[in-house]
Amino acid sequence: MKKPIVIFITKVFLFCLPIIVLLSFYIIIDPFKVIYHYDSYFVSGMPSYVVLDKDYVSTETFLNNFSKYNYDSFIFGNSRSIFYQVKDWQEHIASKRCFHFDASLETLYGLNAKFKFLMKKGIPIRNVLLILDWSILPATNNSSGHLFLKDPKLSGQNWLLFQIEFVKAFFDINFLHDYIDFRLTNKIEKSLMNDGVLDDRPFEYDLTSNEIRFSYYENIINTNPYDYYLPRKSLFYERSAWPQQLEPIIKDEQTKLLEEIFDILIQNKAEYRIVISPLYDQIKLNTEDYDYLCNLFGRKNVYDFSGRNEITNNVINYYDNSHYRPHVTKYILDVIYKK
Repeated sequence: MKKPIVIFITKVFLFCLPIIVLLSFYIIIDPFKVIYHYDSYFVSGMPSYVVLDKDYVSTETFLNNFSKYNYDSFIFGNSRSIFYQVKDWQEHIASKRCFHFDASLETLYGLNAKFKFLMKKGIPIRNVLLILDWSILPATNNSSGHLFLKDPKLSGQNWLLFQIEFVKAFFDINFLHDYIDFRLTNKIEKSLMNDGVLDDRPFEYDLTSNEIRFSYYENIINTNPYDYYLPRKSLFYERSAWPQQLEPIIKDEQTKLLEEIFDILIQNKAEYRIVISPLYDQIKLNTEDYDYLCNLFGRKNVYDFSGRNEITNNVINYYDNSHYRPHVTKYILDVIYKK
């Protein structure tokens, strides 16, 4: 007859066995690519399938490559900034060593951390393109959620606590069910795609500059726009018929972070431009916030494309109700560099 303690341990082990198996599976496959080293986090021309923490990807890609490419020019911002193509920017600046230092749902905290990170590393900052909008300015602390946390090398967050967030995301019942189904069938459930956890959109990726391009969709739009926009017409909601302006966002905490960024730009004698994105919502950045940015960074360096204008009026300038296309970014670059 088995001793009670042996029976108890056996029961606990059997109870924990599925968790142990799944955790082992997670560690082996590393679905979010945060455990092991990767020379490249994306395969150009292929979807990523599992959506990654772009802040982590950008930071680790920079660390992997900066000694090789000697970056001195940087594009900062959220996912809207990725469509400012390096080849277009290089027409206006005296550098070929450019890097996209973007992050999904980037924050002012994240931008500030990246500037300080570069200073600490002794990386020269010669040219800066800083893409802002109302969603970036409010947050002055580290983001939450496994897709938006800052790389611990930027935030100083405990590495184990950072990893726990990804383990929790993996064990989410919806993700776990659909991810295992994806691994078995190679098909992505549309419900999971809508949650932004899995993604089957193909894109080109340039490892040197950490640049993403959606040539697949550009080809569809350029061939026949209706093939792209008709299936997505529900994304393009009806905007207000009246001009709208945001409430002021820049307060004391934002002021501190922005002034630190400005000081770093001045110390590096950087050539910089700040763009307020032309968002589909057509809501204008608050005048007080715009004036503050102009007073701090210089009015000749700050360009506000928010609100109602020739860009935001035209649906064909957007991939969806959040991201504008490369021909728009090229136009903006020509404007802000006075081409």
